[in-house]
Amino acid sequence: MSASVTGEKTNLRRLLAARRRDRTTAERTGAAEAIALHATALPALVRARRVAAYLSLPSEPGTEPLIDLLAGRGVEVLVPLGRPDRSMDWVVHELGSVAVGALGVPEPTGPPLGAGALATCDVALVPGLAVDHAGNRLGRGAGYYDRALADFPGVVCAVVFDDELLEHVPHEPHDHPVDLVLTPAGVFRPSRDRDL
Repeated sequence: MSASVTGEKTNLRRLLAARRRDRTTAERTGAAEAIALHATALPALVRARRVAAYLSLPSEPGTEPLIDLLAGRGVEVLVPLGRPDRSMDWVVHELGSVAVGALGVPEPTGPPLGAGALATCDVALVPGLAVDHAGNRLGRGAGYYDRALADFPGVVCAVVFDDELLEHVPHEPHDHPVDLVLTPAGVFRPSRDRDL
């Protein structure tokens, strides 16, 4: 791992985390609703029968309206359960079956399906602090999603605020790129060779 790239990532994470803390509740609520509306027209999500999503943190663009919309369409939604070895298990999302996990992250309380359940999803909606025009995603730095997505055959879609879609994000070879980006302003398709 390059020390300069690591330093760039750390500095950018600090900047973006501070910006997120400054957002109002109204901004976050409006962003969550707009993202869900844009998702309704996204062909990859319209065709999907099973989607991996995540339970958003208070500072992130909210995923609750999007998850509710998918479930209302009959789409089965899986949400992650972090493991101590920094791997992810998956659980079918059920309304009200959520608790705060060991890392302070909302987690499902239902029965785990195993790490392989991700491969049964058509789309994986993933969090990020930023995404660039080439689809490089900046996560929080623990690598959970990069490891989980390494062999994922479906469409990977990051969910970020409008100002977190950047021209360039520092990245390394192990960082898994995304195919689509959902923001409150709409859908962005990075320059990648996929029909989405």
